[in-house]
Amino acid sequence: MVKIYQRNFQDVPVLEVVEEENRYKEVPLVVFYHGWRSEKELVLTQARKLAAKNIRVVMPDAMHHGKRLEDVSSIPSFTFWNSIQGNLAEFEMIMSFYRKRNLIKDGKIGVGGYSMGGMTTGALLAQHPEITAGTIIMGTPNLNAYAELVRYHAKNHGIYVPNDLKMLTSWIDNYDLNLHPEKINKRPLLFWHGTEDERIPYEESKDFFDMIQGHDYAEQVAFITGYKAGHLVEPPLMDKIANFFEYYLN
Repeated sequence: MVKIYQRNFQDVPVLEVVEEENRYKEVPLVVFYHGWRSEKELVLTQARKLAAKNIRVVMPDAMHHGKRLEDVSSIPSFTFWNSIQGNLAEFEMIMSFYRKRNLIKDGKIGVGGYSMGGMTTGALLAQHPEITAGTIIMGTPNLNAYAELVRYHAKNHGIYVPNDLKMLTSWIDNYDLNLHPEKINKRPLLFWHGTEDERIPYEESKDFFDMIQGHDYAEQVAFITGYKAGHLVEPPLMDKIANFFEYYLN
């Protein structure tokens, strides 16, 4: 039976989802990240499907979300990028807990997420070679393109944008998979993006996928197009994600 356990890593609340018989066993680990203005509990259906594949799933609340909910800055995307940066800063803390207890089988680590969580995944792949496989679901690996798009729309709508906002979020350059695609390094990576996504442009993911085709480092990258699909994950896609991680981690 799949069980859900609440944990806190310092100030980071997480849910650990795992088959009861696997709670203290070495099994593959997947860290799965929720989207913008969402929370870890809203990803439980995906987590249960993964746990049923004998995978331990850990889902943190990002900064400013869930149990850590705070007001959003009036500066466009400032809280958004801060939330992703928090995910990146806290990743190693989560990993160290399970490593020290010898709960990760053969070092098999997966990372995935929806929307903002998918962008977190791409950023982690750019700096963490220990990750075995990843899924970027309706999120863009091209962080700078998305940041520029948000700044452009904000200025066009007369919303205050600091002139140095790009500099204030310059850490993005080190985590932008579009700038460092070779960091994929032949690891399995699954994209899914809907053509009618109204929040994160489909083209940002698809253009990246097309750009890396033919390179050795991208030989295990796959892209699924959701034709006429918007910014929403349906159960059949959740099954594909679970099957992907089962294949590459078990």
